[in-house]
Amino acid sequence: MSTLQTLDRGLEAIEIISQRTGGISPAALADELGVHRAGAYRILTTLEQRHLVAKGNDGLYRLGSGALVVAGRFMTQYRASAQPVVQDLADRSGCTAFVAIADRSESIAIAVAEPAARGSIGISYQVGARHPLEQGADGLAILAQRPERPTDSEAVQRSRAQGYAISDGEVQPGAVGVAIGTGEGSSTDVEASIGVIRLGRPGDLDISRLLPLVRDARTAVARLY
Repeated sequence: MSTLQTLDRGLEAIEIISQRTGGISPAALADELGVHRAGAYRILTTLEQRHLVAKGNDGLYRLGSGALVVAGRFMTQYRASAQPVVQDLADRSGCTAFVAIADRSESIAIAVAEPAARGSIGISYQVGARHPLEQGADGLAILAQRPERPTDSEAVQRSRAQGYAISDGEVQPGAVGVAIGTGEGSSTDVEASIGVIRLGRPGDLDISRLLPLVRDARTAVARLY
């Protein structure tokens, strides 16, 4: 199927600008896009009118407030779409299920579900709960899908090697969990993980039963973006 070249270049421009935290000049953007400088100016003017980019006092362009609005709407829609998947995982596993995303150096839960047939004692895990990425199966699974680095902790290295991450009370004392990343961590992907948690010790996790369920849910969530 053919694409609209002008639209494609505009979207590519947004992606390039999003990666230049210090801002980018029209000339540099033109070089990146492989277009004449006048073409880059037209693209920037159009994006600026939509508040998707903004020109700073230094003459460089950065993402504008419109990008924040779009991102917020995406996250709301993403959460709504992910919730049924998370609920199904909770019901099938009998554990609290979640989807978490990376927010700078922290992991934040954006969708959480309890199994319909839960016992009298459950896990206190709510949407918006956050903690350092280095703690908990959710954060470790996110870090494990990033490119390997010499500074990676043993926990991250182990999670990357085995294809899943396990937590043992780092976030909630007495709670254990297993999680896997939902993508490859590229610049265009949502850095996220999906998994389950329950009361107990790591030995109480039936990995052979839970991992296929989490992987099925990961496949469903990955289709959402």
